[in-house]
Amino acid sequence: MFGQTLDINALRNVQSAFSNSGEYSSSTTQNVQAKMQIKMDKPIDPKQYIIGPGDQFLVNIISSDQVANYTLSVSPTGEILIPSVGIISLSGESLNLAISKMESAIKSLNQSAQVFILLSEIREFKIKVVGHLQNPGLYTVTPVTRVSDLYQDIISEIDIEEDENDDEKINREFKDKYDYGNIIQQMNQKEKTAIVYPELSTRNLFLLRDKDTVKVDLAKFAATGIDQYNPFINQEDILVIPLKQNLVSIYGGVNISGKYEFVQGESLHDLIRIAGGIRPDADPTNIEITRFTSPTQKYSFQTSLAHATNIIIEPEDHIMLRYAHNYKRQDVAYVQGEILYPGVYTIEPGITTIGDILSKSGGYTDYADSSKMIISNDFIEEIPDKEKMRILFIPEENRSGAERAYIKARMLTQKGTLESNSINQTQSIVDFKLSKNDIITIPENFSFVEVLGAVENPGRYAYYSHFLLSDYLELSGGLTKTATRGKFIIKSGTGQRLPFNKNIGIESGDAIFIAEKMEYNKWLVLKDTLTTLGQFATLVLVIQRVLEQ
Repeated sequence: MFGQTLDINALRNVQSAFSNSGEYSSSTTQNVQAKMQIKMDKPIDPKQYIIGPGDQFLVNIISSDQVANYTLSVSPTGEILIPSVGIISLSGESLNLAISKMESAIKSLNQSAQVFILLSEIREFKIKVVGHLQNPGLYTVTPVTRVSDLYQDIISEIDIEEDENDDEKINREFKDKYDYGNIIQQMNQKEKTAIVYPELSTRNLFLLRDKDTVKVDLAKFAATGIDQYNPFINQEDILVIPLKQNLVSIYGGVNISGKYEFVQGESLHDLIRIAGGIRPDADPTNIEITRFTSPTQKYSFQTSLAHATNIIIEPEDHIMLRYAHNYKRQDVAYVQGEILYPGVYTIEPGITTIGDILSKSGGYTDYADSSKMIISNDFIEEIPDKEKMRILFIPEENRSGAERAYIKARMLTQKGTLESNSINQTQSIVDFKLSKNDIITIPENFSFVEVLGAVENPGRYAYYSHFLLSDYLELSGGLTKTATRGKFIIKSGTGQRLPFNKNIGIESGDAIFIAEKMEYNKWLVLKDTLTTLGQFATLVLVIQRVLEQ
């Protein structure tokens, strides 16, 4: 059983010598224990952990008259030497069996001794990693290293420095295909890495372990947390990391839609789980799968979540989980401004009216201008105005009168907006049906009228509902000597300039504009007149000569 044995007296003598030397003092043991800095996701399972060269043990032997403490390491040949006991082979044994063998060896010399053995330090070793990697070869791991830990270390080494050599390498890859020019210089680190180094698999890795093959699926481990898909690495394992090959696509009612790496034999149920599971608004009874039967031919079929475990995914499948129609749909409108309870209110598009929402929101505040209301919709505003775009492509001098008028009208009216500017108009639109995401704005009341142009005292004046044009002209000091007959009302809501007549009411916010005569430089006028007459005389002379010929 043992390579050599000693009697109990020899054991005691050796232990005494060690104790006297202080080599195995308590302080030494505490320092050794402090070295355990390896991070583990869970405690070691003594039945699963396999002992190998470099593992270190703390051995505590208590006899009737002495206490011995040893720090012992497994040798490169897989053996451990217990002073005064002998050499014990531990390589390939599980932790619990290794401890049992050491306890048996010690107690065979002293049945009454109390033996305590602890794995104090975990060994490091190298394993082979092969595949289309930047740096395949040997990597240092421990018995508690999982494949995901090693994979992350390997991926972190794929780091292309942004220098001329890297750009030259990328240019060589594409010089016969594309002419990127300066685009290569503008590519970020991740894009360059993807060009030079193909994407590695995360779902089809495997460990070559003795005569077995251990499959590794890091994506499934991330989704399920099952250790089977992300095992610990054993000494003498070989990790094979292939390139990512076939893909499958899943869209619609899953939490993480997109393309996923294909795994042979995987079911639709497993793929949905990896994609984050189905969304609450998905229709589990309506799943469409489009599948290739040849490189160019494909067909589609329907299935449901209830049959997902029986549907085996094939390369390049396209899966669409439809959404439930109108699932918990909330259509809303926004009320803001001088309203008692502004906020976001639910509506039924095409049924709920502006008046309904005003009633829900409590009506106007004391500062509201009840004669005005603005209805807008950001979503409608974002719809492209193709007519405006068409006209803008036409040079301004080539546009027709109608095209110029359209551009002017569009500048004065925001797309998707309705703005009322009088009490009558506001009252007429309260029965209008609302659309989804409409925004109702009640402005604050600023009661004024502006008088501009050829008046003695232009500026802002208080609005009086009974005032006529003559009243505002009187307030502003009357007309100046340069005033013309042109009198206009500029409506505050639309910006329209309307020639004044008695049928156009003046409302709060409007502007009264009196046009004035333009002043001219008499010398410039005479100069322009003489130039025109000279050009006309020249033209007459040319015509006469042509007629004489």
